[in-house]
Amino acid sequence: LLHLLHAILRRSSYLALLEEQPAALARLVETFARSALLAERLSAHPLLLDELLDTRAQAGPSPRAELEATAQRLRGQADDIEAELIGLNELRQSAAFRLGLAALNRREPPAVVAAGLSDLAEVLLGATLSMAEAELARMHGRPGGRREPGSGILVLGYGSLGGRELGFTSDLDLVFLFDPEGLADSSDGERPLELHRYFAKLAQRLISLLGTLTSAGRLYEIDLRLRPDGAKGLLVSTLRSFADYQRERAWTWEHQALVRARPIAGDARLAQAFERVRAESLGRVRDPAALRADVVSMRRRMRAELDRSRGSRFDLKQGEGGLVDLEFLLQARVLECAAAHPDLLVPRASQDLLEGLAAAGSLPSHVVGTLRAAHAALLQRALDCSLDARPRLVEADAGIEAARAAVHAACRGQGLDFG
Repeated sequence: LLHLLHAILRRSSYLALLEEQPAALARLVETFARSALLAERLSAHPLLLDELLDTRAQAGPSPRAELEATAQRLRGQADDIEAELIGLNELRQSAAFRLGLAALNRREPPAVVAAGLSDLAEVLLGATLSMAEAELARMHGRPGGRREPGSGILVLGYGSLGGRELGFTSDLDLVFLFDPEGLADSSDGERPLELHRYFAKLAQRLISLLGTLTSAGRLYEIDLRLRPDGAKGLLVSTLRSFADYQRERAWTWEHQALVRARPIAGDARLAQAFERVRAESLGRVRDPAALRADVVSMRRRMRAELDRSRGSRFDLKQGEGGLVDLEFLLQARVLECAAAHPDLLVPRASQDLLEGLAAAGSLPSHVVGTLRAAHAALLQRALDCSLDARPRLVEADAGIEAARAAVHAACRGQGLDFG
């Protein structure tokens, strides 16, 4: 609280409002007492005090349509890139703060909060991509021959963004695609660029804008390691090279990652083409024994490197029976069963995948019920840790042990002994 007071000492209006509105002051003190993350954000960005004074913030988080309208309005009103970025950062701070209050006070279930954070990231990515496209068009024109609006790039979300399970401090796992078919060899501006260089420059500019530090903070940190060939691969791939890679060289764990991948922003036609490539890659017939061996081997390797569980302290993400074990189980079942049940290719979020696997008969209904509860319990505790700015390590109480046992039993029941 002292940090916040230091930040607003010269803003007498805030002090007056807190004096005049005891309920708002009580909410402020309670928020600081219960959430280190929200306290830090309030201290760094006192404008968020408006969220505590706004009764709408107590009713619930902002709908996606409202976020999109606000982002569009910011793009139309701002007269320079810095002003646009500040506006988008303030939108992110405000919307994420509302979601934090909803999670802290249990007004929304954890899956809804995680989906809300994912929607927010999508909206901001779309707005930032438009900024990058406009800037590049001014400098180098647009890809010659394009008939549709936009530049022709597709931004894919992997990991928690793709699975609509983003956390309050998550970075974004992104992959970039473009399709040169039907386009000229270079852009059509006064300073034209060859296509691959054009799209690489566009992706680099998007990443730069997302990571630019403004007076209202920065939007997101970006992780690019899931692109084809990893850190050695090109920043932007053509659709054809991406399809060839998935068909000929991708490892099983990369197809597991593809289960959660989905288009986030960019070219709508290319998004449809990606979905066809994804369906072909995930829907192939596989040897169940070889698949399970690959999945178990990768999971054991990850746990040996990443699991921080010690004694009675349990790592909610990487520990035995934790969130990643559940993700691996769902991904393995999709890879094994998608050839016979194409509907499994539609869902990305864990809860939706569980429903899809139950409908396809790929997991027993009673197992799905216990896994839904286990996922909700583990995700809630993970959000709680994030809200209190703590590592996702918790005392293994009865609730955690029940969730772990459910995940562990389900994995064993499907022939996945992660150890």
